[in-house]
Amino acid sequence: MQSAEHKGLSRRARLVTSWISGRPGLRVLACLAVAMTFTGLGKAAGTACPLPHGAWEPFPALTDEFNGERLDESKWFPRNPTWLGRQPGYFNPANVRVTDGMLHLDARKETLPDLPAGYHTYTTAFVKGKTLVRYGYFEIRARAMDSQASSAFWFYDITPEIWSEIDVFEIGARPQPHHYYMNTHLFHTLVETVHWHKSRIWKAPYHLAREFHVYGFEWDPEVLRFTVDGAVVREEPNTHWHQPLALCFDSETFPGWFGLPTDDALPATFSIDYIRVWKRTDGPPDNRPEAVEFAFPGRVARGENTYRLPVAEGGTLVVKARGGAERPDRVQVEYENDGFFAAQQEAEMEKTLTLRDADSQGVSLQIHWSKTEPWKRAGRERAGEAPGSPKPPTLGYHAVGVDVRPLAPKPRGGVDVYTFRAEDGSAVRITVRH
Repeated sequence: MQSAEHKGLSRRARLVTSWISGRPGLRVLACLAVAMTFTGLGKAAGTACPLPHGAWEPFPALTDEFNGERLDESKWFPRNPTWLGRQPGYFNPANVRVTDGMLHLDARKETLPDLPAGYHTYTTAFVKGKTLVRYGYFEIRARAMDSQASSAFWFYDITPEIWSEIDVFEIGARPQPHHYYMNTHLFHTLVETVHWHKSRIWKAPYHLAREFHVYGFEWDPEVLRFTVDGAVVREEPNTHWHQPLALCFDSETFPGWFGLPTDDALPATFSIDYIRVWKRTDGPPDNRPEAVEFAFPGRVARGENTYRLPVAEGGTLVVKARGGAERPDRVQVEYENDGFFAAQQEAEMEKTLTLRDADSQGVSLQIHWSKTEPWKRAGRERAGEAPGSPKPPTLGYHAVGVDVRPLAPKPRGGVDVYTFRAEDGSAVRITVRH
Protein backbone atom coordinates (compact mmCIF):
# COMPACT_ATOMS: atom_id res chain seq x y z
CA MET A 1 0.00 0.00 0.00
CA GLN A 2 1.24 3.48 -0.84
CA SER A 3 1.93 5.93 1.96
CA ALA A 4 -0.25 9.02 2.16
CA GLU A 5 2.69 11.08 0.96
CA HIS A 6 3.26 8.90 -2.09
CA LYS A 7 -0.47 8.95 -2.84
CA GLY A 8 -0.30 12.72 -2.88
CA LEU A 9 2.69 12.59 -5.22
CA SER A 10 0.96 10.25 -7.62
CA ARG A 11 -2.11 12.49 -7.59
CA ARG A 12 0.00 15.52 -8.44
CA ALA A 13 1.75 13.73 -11.27
CA ARG A 14 -1.61 12.78 -12.77
CA LEU A 15 -2.99 16.29 -12.32
CA VAL A 16 0.00 17.95 -13.94
CA THR A 17 -0.21 15.56 -16.89
CA SER A 18 -3.96 16.16 -17.17
CA TRP A 19 -3.49 19.92 -17.10
CA ILE A 20 -0.92 19.81 -19.89
CA SER A 21 -3.02 17.43 -22.03
CA GLY A 22 -4.04 19.12 -25.25
CA ARG A 23 -1.27 21.71 -24.95
CA PRO A 24 1.60 20.20 -27.04
CA GLY A 25 3.84 23.19 -26.59
CA LEU A 26 3.95 22.56 -22.86
CA ARG A 27 4.72 18.83 -22.84
CA VAL A 28 8.35 19.43 -21.95
CA LEU A 29 7.19 21.50 -18.99
CA ALA A 30 4.93 18.63 -18.03
CA CYS A 31 7.87 16.27 -17.85
CA LEU A 32 9.82 18.76 -15.78
CA ALA A 33 6.86 19.33 -13.46
CA VAL A 34 6.38 15.60 -12.89
CA ALA A 35 10.10 15.15 -12.28
CA MET A 36 10.11 18.01 -9.78
CA THR A 37 7.09 16.51 -8.09
CA PHE A 38 8.89 13.28 -7.37
CA THR A 39 12.29 14.76 -6.62
CA GLY A 40 12.83 14.85 -2.88
CA LEU A 41 9.39 13.27 -2.32
CA GLY A 42 7.72 16.42 -3.66
CA LYS A 43 8.42 18.53 -0.58
CA ALA A 44 7.70 22.19 -1.23
CA ALA A 45 11.01 23.20 0.39
CA GLY A 46 12.79 21.46 -2.47
CA THR A 47 10.67 22.95 -5.25
CA ALA A 48 12.49 25.53 -7.30
CA CYS A 49 10.79 28.82 -8.09
CA PRO A 50 9.40 28.51 -11.63
CA LEU A 51 10.19 32.09 -12.65
CA PRO A 52 12.87 32.31 -15.34
CA HIS A 53 14.55 35.32 -13.75
CA GLY A 54 16.07 36.10 -10.38
CA ALA A 55 17.44 34.06 -7.48
CA TRP A 56 14.78 32.77 -5.10
CA GLU A 57 14.54 30.88 -1.82
CA PRO A 58 11.45 29.16 -0.32
CA PHE A 59 9.39 30.95 2.30
CA PRO A 60 8.07 28.05 4.45
CA ALA A 61 5.84 30.18 6.72
CA LEU A 62 3.23 30.52 3.96
CA THR A 63 4.01 27.48 1.82
CA ASP A 64 1.61 24.54 2.16
CA GLU A 65 0.91 21.45 0.04
CA PHE A 66 -2.24 20.70 2.11
CA ASN A 67 -1.32 17.02 2.33
CA GLY A 68 -2.49 16.52 5.92
CA GLU A 69 -5.88 15.71 7.35
CA ARG A 70 -6.61 19.15 8.74
CA LEU A 71 -5.59 22.77 8.32
CA ASP A 72 -2.15 23.57 9.75
CA GLU A 73 -3.15 26.16 12.35
CA SER A 74 0.47 27.02 13.05
CA LYS A 75 0.32 28.78 9.66
CA TRP A 76 -3.36 29.61 9.10
CA PHE A 77 -6.44 30.97 10.83
CA PRO A 78 -9.53 28.94 9.80
CA ARG A 79 -11.53 32.18 9.84
CA ASN A 80 -10.89 35.91 9.80
CA PRO A 81 -10.18 36.90 13.44
CA THR A 82 -11.53 40.44 12.93
CA TRP A 83 -14.30 40.05 10.33
CA LEU A 84 -17.43 37.87 10.41
CA GLY A 85 -18.08 37.93 6.66
CA ARG A 86 -19.60 40.01 3.90
CA GLN A 87 -23.29 40.15 4.75
CA PRO A 88 -25.40 38.15 4.49
CA GLY A 89 -22.75 35.41 4.19
CA TYR A 90 -21.10 34.33 7.45
CA PHE A 91 -17.55 32.89 7.57
CA ASN A 92 -18.08 29.44 9.10
CA PRO A 93 -14.85 27.58 10.06
CA ALA A 94 -16.70 24.32 9.38
CA ASN A 95 -16.58 25.28 5.70
CA VAL A 96 -12.77 25.02 5.72
CA ARG A 97 -11.60 21.48 4.91
CA VAL A 98 -8.31 19.77 4.08
CA THR A 99 -8.91 16.49 2.23
CA ASP A 100 -7.43 14.63 -0.74
CA GLY A 101 -4.30 16.75 -0.56
CA MET A 102 -6.15 20.04 -1.04
CA LEU A 103 -7.62 22.95 0.85
CA HIS A 104 -11.35 23.31 0.18
CA LEU A 105 -13.47 26.38 0.98
CA ASP A 106 -17.20 25.73 0.85
CA ALA A 107 -20.20 28.01 0.39
CA ARG A 108 -23.57 26.74 1.61
CA LYS A 109 -27.16 27.78 1.98
CA GLU A 110 -27.78 27.59 5.71
CA THR A 111 -28.63 29.82 8.63
CA LEU A 112 -26.69 29.07 11.79
CA PRO A 113 -28.27 29.72 15.19
CA ASP A 114 -27.49 32.91 17.08
CA LEU A 115 -25.75 34.74 14.25
CA PRO A 116 -25.24 38.51 14.62
CA ALA A 117 -27.74 40.78 12.91
CA GLY A 118 -27.26 40.94 9.16
CA TYR A 119 -25.91 37.39 8.78
CA HIS A 120 -28.34 34.80 7.50
CA THR A 121 -29.14 32.30 4.76
CA TYR A 122 -25.55 31.69 3.59
CA THR A 123 -22.24 30.60 5.05
CA THR A 124 -18.88 30.88 3.32
CA ALA A 125 -15.23 30.47 4.37
CA PHE A 126 -12.01 32.37 5.09
CA VAL A 127 -8.41 31.21 5.59
CA LYS A 128 -5.87 33.82 6.67
CA GLY A 129 -2.09 33.49 6.98
CA LYS A 130 -0.61 34.10 10.42
CA THR A 131 2.64 35.57 9.03
CA LEU A 132 2.62 38.97 7.36
CA VAL A 133 4.68 39.10 4.19
CA ARG A 134 6.06 41.79 1.90
CA TYR A 135 7.38 41.03 -1.57
CA GLY A 136 7.97 37.62 -3.11
CA TYR A 137 6.52 35.25 -5.68
CA PHE A 138 3.26 33.55 -4.72
CA GLU A 139 1.80 30.65 -6.67
CA ILE A 140 -1.30 28.54 -6.21
CA ARG A 141 -2.93 25.79 -8.23
CA ALA A 142 -6.66 26.17 -7.81
CA ARG A 143 -10.16 25.81 -9.21
CA ALA A 144 -12.83 28.43 -8.49
CA MET A 145 -16.24 27.41 -7.21
CA ASP A 146 -19.11 27.35 -9.72
CA SER A 147 -21.32 29.77 -7.84
CA GLN A 148 -22.25 33.41 -7.36
CA ALA A 149 -20.29 33.16 -4.10
CA SER A 150 -16.76 34.36 -4.85
CA SER A 151 -13.44 32.55 -4.96
CA ALA A 152 -10.57 34.85 -4.01
CA PHE A 153 -6.81 34.89 -3.43
CA TRP A 154 -5.69 38.18 -1.92
CA PHE A 155 -3.58 40.15 0.57
CA TYR A 156 -4.45 42.92 3.04
CA ASP A 157 -3.64 44.54 6.39
CA ILE A 158 -4.99 47.52 8.32
CA THR A 159 -3.00 49.80 10.65
CA PRO A 160 -3.61 53.39 11.81
CA GLU A 161 -1.02 54.55 9.27
CA ILE A 162 -1.95 52.49 6.19
CA TRP A 163 -4.62 50.14 4.89
CA SER A 164 -3.79 48.49 1.59
CA GLU A 165 -4.97 45.44 -0.35
CA ILE A 166 -3.93 43.39 -3.37
CA ASP A 167 -6.52 41.09 -4.96
CA VAL A 168 -4.67 38.55 -7.08
CA PHE A 169 -8.06 37.32 -8.22
CA GLU A 170 -11.75 37.49 -7.37
CA ILE A 171 -13.99 35.19 -9.39
CA GLY A 172 -17.78 34.90 -9.41
CA ALA A 173 -17.92 32.01 -11.85
CA ARG A 174 -21.66 31.34 -12.05
CA PRO A 175 -22.61 34.71 -13.57
CA GLN A 176 -19.17 35.49 -15.08
CA PRO A 177 -17.34 32.21 -15.80
CA HIS A 178 -14.49 33.80 -17.78
CA HIS A 179 -13.91 37.04 -15.82
CA TYR A 180 -10.69 37.09 -13.81
CA TYR A 181 -10.78 40.24 -11.67
CA MET A 182 -7.52 41.73 -10.33
CA ASN A 183 -7.47 44.80 -8.12
CA THR A 184 -5.08 46.92 -6.07
CA HIS A 185 -6.63 49.05 -3.33
CA LEU A 186 -5.41 51.87 -1.13
CA PHE A 187 -7.94 52.73 1.56
CA HIS A 188 -5.78 55.21 3.47
CA THR A 189 -2.19 56.23 4.13
CA LEU A 190 -0.66 58.91 6.33
CA VAL A 191 -1.49 61.51 3.65
CA GLU A 192 -4.36 59.97 1.65
CA THR A 193 -7.84 60.01 3.11
CA VAL A 194 -10.05 58.37 0.49
CA HIS A 195 -10.23 54.87 -0.96
CA TRP A 196 -8.94 54.46 -4.52
CA HIS A 197 -8.11 51.43 -6.59
CA LYS A 198 -6.87 50.14 -9.94
CA SER A 199 -9.01 47.32 -11.31
CA ARG A 200 -8.28 45.10 -14.31
CA ILE A 201 -10.16 42.18 -15.90
CA TRP A 202 -8.61 39.34 -17.86
CA LYS A 203 -11.08 37.20 -19.80
CA ALA A 204 -10.05 33.56 -19.68
CA PRO A 205 -10.57 31.38 -22.77
CA TYR A 206 -12.05 28.68 -20.53
CA HIS A 207 -14.53 28.28 -17.67
CA LEU A 208 -12.65 29.21 -14.48
CA ALA A 209 -14.66 26.80 -12.32
CA ARG A 210 -14.18 23.72 -14.49
CA GLU A 211 -10.40 23.37 -14.54
CA PHE A 212 -7.44 23.74 -12.24
CA HIS A 213 -4.95 26.42 -13.29
CA VAL A 214 -1.77 27.87 -11.85
CA TYR A 215 -2.14 31.45 -10.66
CA GLY A 216 0.93 33.49 -9.79
CA PHE A 217 1.71 36.89 -8.36
CA GLU A 218 5.15 38.51 -8.37
CA TRP A 219 5.47 41.40 -5.95
CA ASP A 220 8.68 43.34 -5.48
CA PRO A 221 9.61 46.95 -4.66
CA GLU A 222 9.32 47.96 -8.32
CA VAL A 223 6.68 45.79 -10.02
CA LEU A 224 3.36 43.98 -9.58
CA ARG A 225 3.01 41.09 -12.04
CA PHE A 226 0.01 38.74 -12.31
CA THR A 227 0.26 35.44 -14.22
CA VAL A 228 -2.01 32.57 -15.24
CA ASP A 229 -0.34 29.30 -16.24
CA GLY A 230 2.91 31.23 -16.58
CA ALA A 231 1.55 33.91 -18.94
CA VAL A 232 1.51 37.53 -17.75
CA VAL A 233 -2.05 38.91 -17.66
CA ARG A 234 -1.28 42.17 -15.84
CA GLU A 235 1.87 44.13 -15.04
CA GLU A 236 2.41 47.60 -13.62
CA PRO A 237 4.84 49.61 -11.49
CA ASN A 238 4.56 49.18 -7.73
CA THR A 239 3.68 52.74 -6.77
CA HIS A 240 2.19 52.21 -3.30
CA TRP A 241 2.17 48.56 -2.17
CA HIS A 242 5.03 48.30 0.31
CA GLN A 243 3.12 47.31 3.45
CA PRO A 244 3.52 43.79 4.92
CA LEU A 245 0.21 42.03 4.28
CA ALA A 246 -1.66 38.88 5.30
CA LEU A 247 -2.17 36.23 2.61
CA CYS A 248 -5.81 35.13 2.37
CA PHE A 249 -8.15 32.72 0.61
CA ASP A 250 -11.88 33.26 0.95
CA SER A 251 -15.39 33.09 -0.43
CA GLU A 252 -17.86 35.93 0.05
CA THR A 253 -21.40 36.87 -0.90
CA PHE A 254 -21.54 39.96 -3.13
CA PRO A 255 -25.22 40.90 -3.59
CA GLY A 256 -24.39 43.96 -5.67
CA TRP A 257 -21.63 42.41 -7.80
CA PHE A 258 -22.15 38.71 -8.56
CA GLY A 259 -25.61 38.51 -6.96
CA LEU A 260 -26.64 36.23 -4.12
CA PRO A 261 -26.09 32.50 -4.77
CA THR A 262 -29.00 30.67 -6.32
CA ASP A 263 -30.16 27.38 -4.83
CA ASP A 264 -28.78 25.38 -7.75
CA ALA A 265 -25.33 26.93 -7.22
CA LEU A 266 -24.92 25.64 -3.64
CA PRO A 267 -23.17 23.95 -2.05
CA ALA A 268 -20.06 24.95 -3.98
CA THR A 269 -16.34 24.53 -3.36
CA PHE A 270 -13.22 26.61 -4.08
CA SER A 271 -10.27 24.15 -4.10
CA ILE A 272 -6.58 25.02 -3.66
CA ASP A 273 -4.05 22.29 -4.44
CA TYR A 274 -1.09 24.17 -2.98
CA ILE A 275 0.30 27.57 -2.07
CA ARG A 276 4.03 28.04 -2.67
CA VAL A 277 5.94 31.17 -1.77
CA TRP A 278 9.48 32.26 -2.54
CA LYS A 279 11.46 35.34 -1.54
CA ARG A 280 13.93 36.91 -3.95
CA THR A 281 17.56 37.07 -2.82
CA ASP A 282 18.72 39.43 -5.58
CA GLY A 283 16.79 42.04 -7.54
CA PRO A 284 15.60 45.50 -6.46
CA PRO A 285 16.75 46.71 -3.01
CA ASP A 286 14.28 46.24 -0.18
CA ASN A 287 15.30 49.43 1.63
CA ARG A 288 11.97 50.77 2.89
CA PRO A 289 11.00 50.31 6.54
CA GLU A 290 8.45 47.53 6.97
CA ALA A 291 6.35 49.66 9.31
CA VAL A 292 6.18 53.22 10.63
CA GLU A 293 4.02 53.47 13.74
CA PHE A 294 2.81 56.62 15.50
CA ALA A 295 1.99 56.81 19.20
CA PHE A 296 1.18 59.69 21.54
CA PRO A 297 2.39 59.08 25.12
CA GLY A 298 -0.13 60.22 27.72
CA ARG A 299 -2.99 60.54 25.24
CA VAL A 300 -6.31 59.32 26.61
CA ALA A 301 -8.91 61.06 24.45
CA ARG A 302 -10.78 58.95 21.91
CA GLY A 303 -11.77 61.90 19.73
CA GLU A 304 -9.31 63.82 17.55
CA ASN A 305 -6.12 65.48 18.74
CA THR A 306 -3.78 67.68 16.69
CA TYR A 307 -0.01 67.88 17.15
CA ARG A 308 2.02 70.55 15.36
CA LEU A 309 5.67 69.66 14.66
CA PRO A 310 8.09 72.22 13.13
CA VAL A 311 10.20 70.78 10.30
CA ALA A 312 13.73 71.73 9.31
CA GLU A 313 12.66 72.94 5.85
CA GLY A 314 10.22 75.50 7.28
CA GLY A 315 6.53 75.18 7.87
CA THR A 316 4.71 72.73 10.11
CA LEU A 317 3.84 69.06 9.94
CA VAL A 318 0.35 68.74 11.39
CA VAL A 319 -0.30 65.29 12.84
CA LYS A 320 -3.89 64.27 13.61
CA ALA A 321 -4.72 61.30 15.83
CA ARG A 322 -8.26 59.94 15.83
CA GLY A 323 -9.82 57.36 18.12
CA GLY A 324 -7.95 55.03 20.41
CA ALA A 325 -5.59 56.38 23.02
CA GLU A 326 -1.78 56.32 23.06
CA ARG A 327 -1.86 54.21 19.89
CA PRO A 328 -4.70 55.76 17.87
CA ASP A 329 -7.12 54.16 15.43
CA ARG A 330 -6.10 56.50 12.61
CA VAL A 331 -3.20 58.88 11.93
CA GLN A 332 -3.04 61.57 9.27
CA VAL A 333 -0.32 64.13 8.48
CA GLU A 334 -0.56 67.40 6.54
CA TYR A 335 2.07 69.97 5.60
CA GLU A 336 1.23 73.59 6.38
CA ASN A 337 3.27 76.16 4.46
CA ASP A 338 1.14 78.51 2.34
CA GLY A 339 4.16 80.27 0.84
CA PHE A 340 5.57 76.99 -0.43
CA PHE A 341 2.35 75.91 -2.14
CA ALA A 342 1.70 79.38 -3.59
CA ALA A 343 5.09 79.34 -5.32
CA GLN A 344 4.45 76.02 -7.10
CA GLN A 345 3.51 75.91 -10.77
CA GLU A 346 3.97 72.25 -11.68
CA ALA A 347 1.07 69.78 -11.72
CA GLU A 348 3.17 67.25 -9.78
CA MET A 349 5.66 68.01 -7.03
CA GLU A 350 7.55 66.48 -4.11
CA LYS A 351 9.14 67.81 -0.95
CA THR A 352 11.20 66.12 1.75
CA LEU A 353 10.43 67.16 5.32
CA THR A 354 12.83 66.45 8.19
CA LEU A 355 11.93 65.74 11.81
CA ARG A 356 14.77 65.64 14.37
CA ASP A 357 14.62 64.63 18.02
CA ALA A 358 16.69 65.99 20.92
CA ASP A 359 19.65 63.87 19.79
CA SER A 360 19.43 65.17 16.21
CA GLN A 361 18.19 61.76 15.06
CA GLY A 362 14.91 61.36 13.25
CA VAL A 363 13.03 60.66 10.06
CA SER A 364 12.35 62.19 6.68
CA LEU A 365 8.95 62.30 5.01
CA GLN A 366 9.00 62.63 1.24
CA ILE A 367 5.50 63.75 0.25
CA HIS A 368 4.20 63.83 -3.33
CA TRP A 369 1.38 66.20 -4.32
CA SER A 370 -0.66 66.32 -7.49
CA LYS A 371 -3.21 68.60 -9.15
CA THR A 372 -4.26 65.93 -11.62
CA GLU A 373 -4.20 62.44 -10.03
CA PRO A 374 -6.64 61.10 -12.65
CA TRP A 375 -6.64 57.56 -11.30
CA LYS A 376 -8.07 58.79 -7.99
CA ARG A 377 -10.42 61.54 -9.13
CA ALA A 378 -13.64 59.55 -8.89
CA GLY A 379 -12.89 58.49 -5.32
CA ARG A 380 -12.16 62.03 -4.23
CA GLU A 381 -15.29 63.38 -5.85
CA ARG A 382 -17.38 60.81 -4.00
CA ALA A 383 -15.68 61.90 -0.78
CA GLY A 384 -16.30 65.60 -1.47
CA GLU A 385 -12.60 66.42 -1.63
CA ALA A 386 -12.26 67.43 -5.28
CA PRO A 387 -11.41 71.06 -6.16
CA GLY A 388 -14.48 73.23 -5.80
CA SER A 389 -15.82 71.28 -2.83
CA PRO A 390 -16.42 72.99 0.54
CA LYS A 391 -13.01 71.69 1.68
CA PRO A 392 -10.69 71.92 -1.33
CA PRO A 393 -7.06 70.74 -1.10
CA THR A 394 -4.24 73.20 -0.43
CA LEU A 395 -4.14 75.54 -3.43
CA GLY A 396 -5.40 72.72 -5.65
CA TYR A 397 -2.82 70.12 -4.54
CA HIS A 398 -3.75 66.69 -3.18
CA ALA A 399 -1.18 64.67 -1.24
CA VAL A 400 -0.99 61.37 -3.15
CA GLY A 401 1.95 59.54 -1.61
CA VAL A 402 4.43 59.54 1.25
CA ASP A 403 7.70 57.72 1.90
CA VAL A 404 8.97 57.74 5.51
CA ARG A 405 12.55 56.73 6.24
CA PRO A 406 15.13 57.21 9.01
CA LEU A 407 17.68 59.93 8.34
CA ALA A 408 20.50 57.35 8.39
CA PRO A 409 20.31 53.92 6.67
CA LYS A 410 19.53 51.10 9.09
CA PRO A 411 20.10 47.32 8.88
CA ARG A 412 17.18 44.99 8.28
CA GLY A 413 15.52 43.56 11.37
CA GLY A 414 16.15 46.51 13.67
CA VAL A 415 13.73 48.83 15.44
CA ASP A 416 14.28 52.55 16.09
CA VAL A 417 12.13 54.80 18.27
CA TYR A 418 12.12 58.60 18.00
CA THR A 419 10.30 61.09 20.22
CA PHE A 420 9.49 64.56 18.90
CA ARG A 421 8.02 67.50 20.82
CA ALA A 422 5.05 69.34 19.42
CA GLU A 423 4.60 73.10 19.77
CA ASP A 424 2.53 72.61 22.94
CA GLY A 425 5.16 70.31 24.50
CA SER A 426 3.26 67.06 24.00
CA ALA A 427 5.12 64.04 22.66
CA VAL A 428 4.81 62.30 19.32
CA ARG A 429 6.60 58.95 19.20
CA ILE A 430 7.47 57.33 15.86
CA THR A 431 8.66 53.73 15.78
CA VAL A 432 10.38 52.54 12.61
CA ARG A 433 10.62 48.79 12.02
CA HIS A 434 13.20 47.80 9.41
